[in-house]
Amino acid sequence: MPDNFSLNATIAKARAFYGKRLKKQDYDELLHKSSVSEIAEYLKRNTHFSEELEAIDTNAVHRGFLESILKRYNFNQYARLCKFQGLNKYPFYNYMLVSMEIQMVVSCIMHINADASEDFIVSVPSYLISHASFDLLELSKARKYDDVLKVIKKTPYYDVIKGETPDTDGLYDCTQIEHKLRCYYLTWLRKIILKDFSSKVSKEIISIIDIQYDLINIINGFRIKAFSGSSAEEIEKLMLPVYGKLTKAKAHQLFEAKDSSDYIERLKHTFYGQQIMHFDDNMTQSNMETDIHRLRTKYAKIHLRASDNAPVSLYSILFLFDVEIQNITIIIEGIRYKAPVSYIEKLLII
Repeated sequence: MPDNFSLNATIAKARAFYGKRLKKQDYDELLHKSSVSEIAEYLKRNTHFSEELEAIDTNAVHRGFLESILKRYNFNQYARLCKFQGLNKYPFYNYMLVSMEIQMVVSCIMHINADASEDFIVSVPSYLISHASFDLLELSKARKYDDVLKVIKKTPYYDVIKGETPDTDGLYDCTQIEHKLRCYYLTWLRKIILKDFSSKVSKEIISIIDIQYDLINIINGFRIKAFSGSSAEEIEKLMLPVYGKLTKAKAHQLFEAKDSSDYIERLKHTFYGQQIMHFDDNMTQSNMETDIHRLRTKYAKIHLRASDNAPVSLYSILFLFDVEIQNITIIIEGIRYKAPVSYIEKLLII
């Protein structure tokens, strides 16, 4: 692995990319557009997405197509950053690709469960096909679970899910499958971080990953509590095995909440709840998830600005790329459903 001094160019490049991000005035402009075409035209004429949209007829673009173009742009930025200074030779820098592969496997199984396997191909990003460690086109031909296993036979994912069995209706538990794959992902990620980086760099990158997954667990725990009222023990079975600032004991206390309202009150007394209260002293069930996402973004910005470690900078900028796409998607959906500008604006993470 190159020493960190030699990777200063990667850190500078990541920060330069962030400097081109959409600013508040861009979001103000987008919020007052009346159609997907107008949004696409603004992005084409005034933002860093212009090159990606250059050949696109914005008058003919629809919501799904625009989102796919923007996601392709983000993936290409990721690939460029990893290729820059030869970082793509090191396993850690495949973390985004591995995550997307897992998403594809789970999505395919969900389509099979829904008896809609022929529709899966529509959800496969064309830009991912040449990068994946297995044949995505063959995966799109899968019509049963065993077909999926055959396609991923030579990948680590096979051993993780090969023992899954269907229920009495012949359906596979996609929640359990995804949980197993995500647990594998985190174990793999930690292992290569500790193997490939110095103690100092490993500690920093694991810290930011732990923070992000703490917050994901908090959101997922809240959803489970709100929609099913599950016990702490049932929720814990579905959580990812990460305990950063939210210790295992604190997480258990949170998941013991009697309902979603109690969950919010307990969250306020955790480290992350206290952090949220700094910018929203009225955390409620309706805005809690937005507050959590805002906190995740805050940490990514801090790490991007302050860290002198390339893997931390890369991890942070790619997270912020995704936030930007999510913001644009929220605006598109808001316009589609004719939501008030003030309502849409509250959902944006800027």
